[in-house]
Amino acid sequence: MSQGHGQTLGDMIHLPGISIRSPFALRTGQLHFLHKLSVRFLQNDHYHLGVFVPGYGKTITALASFVIARHLKKAQRLIVFVPRGNLRDQYADAKELSQVLRNLGAPPLTFCTADSDKTFLKNASTDIIITTYQYASGKTGNAALQAFASKERCMFVFDEVHHLSDEGTWAKAINNLPHTCSVALSGTPVRSDNKALFGVPFEMKNDERFYSALHEVLLRDAHEEGKILKRVSVNMIDYKIKLRNIETQEEVELSLGQMQEMASGEKDVDAFLARRNMRFHTVYLESLLKPAFDRFKEKRNAMVVEQINSNGRTSRAHQMLIIAMSNMHAKAILEFVQERFPEWSSARIGQDIPEKTRLATLDQYRKGELDVMVQVDMIGEGTDIKPISVIVKADLVRAFSKTMQQIFRGMRYFNGFSNEQNVCDIFASNDSALAVIFEWLMNEQQIGVKLQQKRLELEQSREQQQDQESWILADVEHKATETMHWELFPDPNKPIEPAKAEPTIAEHEAVEESLALNVIELEQQLRQECANLAYRLTQSLKSQGLKADIRTIHAASKKRFGKSQDDMNLRELESKKEWLFQCLERGRIF
Repeated sequence: MSQGHGQTLGDMIHLPGISIRSPFALRTGQLHFLHKLSVRFLQNDHYHLGVFVPGYGKTITALASFVIARHLKKAQRLIVFVPRGNLRDQYADAKELSQVLRNLGAPPLTFCTADSDKTFLKNASTDIIITTYQYASGKTGNAALQAFASKERCMFVFDEVHHLSDEGTWAKAINNLPHTCSVALSGTPVRSDNKALFGVPFEMKNDERFYSALHEVLLRDAHEEGKILKRVSVNMIDYKIKLRNIETQEEVELSLGQMQEMASGEKDVDAFLARRNMRFHTVYLESLLKPAFDRFKEKRNAMVVEQINSNGRTSRAHQMLIIAMSNMHAKAILEFVQERFPEWSSARIGQDIPEKTRLATLDQYRKGELDVMVQVDMIGEGTDIKPISVIVKADLVRAFSKTMQQIFRGMRYFNGFSNEQNVCDIFASNDSALAVIFEWLMNEQQIGVKLQQKRLELEQSREQQQDQESWILADVEHKATETMHWELFPDPNKPIEPAKAEPTIAEHEAVEESLALNVIELEQQLRQECANLAYRLTQSLKSQGLKADIRTIHAASKKRFGKSQDDMNLRELESKKEWLFQCLERGRIF
């Protein structure tokens, strides 16, 4: 839960009830969110959503939100709801939570984690309770939380709120609990089933609901700020398979990319089964895993060389995560890995393994005692193993939110690596739906890195300018008496310097023209971005077996916005760009 240091923005923004203790500092996005939250609380607007990329510090934001709410007398107690898998990594460390509260300058507050009646009933008078959605939806757990929340005004924090479907049993149970204000937090506040989320503000546009975030920290923002996310390198591998008709013995050779373009009906089923069966094939496993392990070995060797050159030692090394599509598939992959790459320690976890063994194996992986882990949806959001830097995606998941949660397991920046080593290499099968996601991911990264470079150059320029100005000031001060002497006794033969002339009309027009050109360039840039998004949306729709082309997208846009793209102004182009992004996320035109 460490943060950056020395942010001047924190000196300019006042947060009620919070007094940051140096050298701790809130991140830029946290400051903006908390400032907006305090303003909205004062306006009696009490229910909000914050969107933060994983690794940005949602735990700190949650606790800081409560400190503000308590200071403004909006709530006296806090309940933080998290998925059970997140409890250990994010909230179970009492020392870290205590340190966060001290760093925020909060008054003395008591807290505990409660995922059972035994734990909860001992701590019924606690200021802060961290519990799970599962416990809150149980009969006894819900009754205990009901009693706790009824005693004093209570604030709720819904962590990883995308788990909390408005129609689900968790939401229905929590809806019975009294609370005066709430903050929902997520990195991907959308669901693949398009169901609404509980406790999240929405806006209605053309009979569609869109979440309304109080503040949103995008991937590009995190990359611009630096040392939050690793950079990403994507490697997509295509394969060819043969399909044989059992009756006619006819053989058809198809690439994975071609299978994505197959039409609906029986062919879709055949393609799915072929893709699934192919993932067990030795050639498939060799083609996908060999380049991943080659890269893994390169990274490990580079780290050894780096340590030798710097005479330093690092307690943790790079680790690999392999995502399988089933327990049987994970078992087949592990057998292949142990036979083909025996130099690396490897294991697997899944629901078919006894819980005690599963937890012990996962603990070994957390500690860095295992190099490679094969798993089926067991190392998910909230699991913070930062040395993971190679991910092999061997499953069939293609949904945006789920895919992002998977690859975020290897994207958290690790201070134990050098900046050059903080790269997450992703290996996946060629898939047009995944290609759209990875293209967006790389685009966000590229924009963020460029913004960071510009910011660093600007800061360096300002520092140089300050140094130069300081030097000039000393020089003028040193020669002051000499200057005064010549002013008192001027030389009559010295020519008088002409006064600086006012800018001419032509110069004014040149400045105005340059400003106009900037606007034109921005419009052109937005039009190009919209065109790229429209193309990606077309490919995404085709991958789902839907008929779509660029003309379809443009027609839907014109119907929605009432004008063609060429006639749109900057604001309208921004709206169209946002709409196209949302279409991509949902996988359909709306």
